[in-house]
Amino acid sequence: MYLNNVGIRKIARFVGASPAGVLRWIRKEHEAVQARLAKSGPACVTEADIIEMDEIYTFVQKNSCGR
Repeated sequence: MYLNNVGIRKIARFVGASPAGVLRWIRKEHEAVQARLAKSGPACVTEADIIEMDEIYTFVQKNSCGR
């Protein structure tokens, strides 16, 4: 849930735990993931395949009749 942008308090309500307990669990799992990544060796860094934009790009064509 945390990786899908669900807030700490909402996770706590859903699983029936305190927000502090959820935060401790997230930090503990983060340390475990970092340890596994360090053990597996350096990762190959490549360019991103997907680019996400926040704003909409719009093109408005000028009217050719001279208004």
